[in-house]
Amino acid sequence: MTAGPSGERRRSLHCARCGALNGSDFSRCIRCGAPLLAPAVHAPPARGLLDGRGLLATKILGALTSFVFVGQLVAAHSRDLGLLSAWDRSNYVRFGALLIEPGAPFEPFRLLSAVFVHMGVLHFGMNMMTLVMLARAAEPAVGSARFAIAYVLTGLVGFAASAAWNVFVQPEVVCTAGASGAVFGVMGLLLGWLLRRRDPRWKDLALQAVFYIVLFGFVVNASNTGIRINNAAHIGGLVSGALLGLSYAGPARRRLEGVMNAGALAGVLACLAALGLAQRSPLWRAAASIDGLSRLEAPGREERDAPGGPPRGALRAPRPQPAGSPAPGAPDDA
Repeated sequence: MTAGPSGERRRSLHCARCGALNGSDFSRCIRCGAPLLAPAVHAPPARGLLDGRGLLATKILGALTSFVFVGQLVAAHSRDLGLLSAWDRSNYVRFGALLIEPGAPFEPFRLLSAVFVHMGVLHFGMNMMTLVMLARAAEPAVGSARFAIAYVLTGLVGFAASAAWNVFVQPEVVCTAGASGAVFGVMGLLLGWLLRRRDPRWKDLALQAVFYIVLFGFVVNASNTGIRINNAAHIGGLVSGALLGLSYAGPARRRLEGVMNAGALAGVLACLAALGLAQRSPLWRAAASIDGLSRLEAPGREERDAPGGPPRGALRAPRPQPAGSPAPGAPDDA
């Protein structure tokens, strides 16, 4: 606590990264240099019973994502697939990736389970590292309950936007997964929070969001490197997160805290249920049989429709494509 010129005691700020005590007028931590996202004096932080300074929601969501990724690693190893190489589609679909393909049934729970599935070590590492960096500022500001709700909702909205794009705007076979839609949702959450609190740092964050979407989204996709970025999921997560941030930054209402805590618990349970349904889905078993067949030779149409072959309407092995062009159904990183 520090005394102001008029003798009043002003509230000090704890750094979310290192815990150092800083003056209320500091914009960055005096010890580690991290930005201090202090709420405005006239607006108390929107914390409920779950204080966000311990990053409880980030730890739970990160642990769940890590648990799913370990399962993917074990499944890949059991199929003699390299841990650092690309895996087959069945690995992604089994653990909850979103599959958009004519003839394959649409399973709505995959809009949520896909948030916790990743397409390789690099994909997983980048998303988790970015999540931790953003969560250190976002979760202490809004509280753990609101943060968990925002993460789940923005991840779901991101994949809903992706599904709508691939069905109605640009129809194509897509297998997509990843936490980056929800990670962009956390970025949008901070953006909306700062904007409503009239904190000038929202401009820098907005520039970063545009930079990442343009550079890692449209530029990478246009470079035809074989890597595909799910721009629809990123934009859907960012926009929905910004709307939640604007809402969270309003006056705190104590009577809603119990509802928020219940909503956060319901969101985590919904994620667990979606991941469990993915394991029980017949889609990944069909994908596994197709993957095994395509290692020898991609079946032609006559073979697919022949008695004893995969039934009509089941998952199909991708047809060979010219060198340098992505195959239909190539996984999208989200």
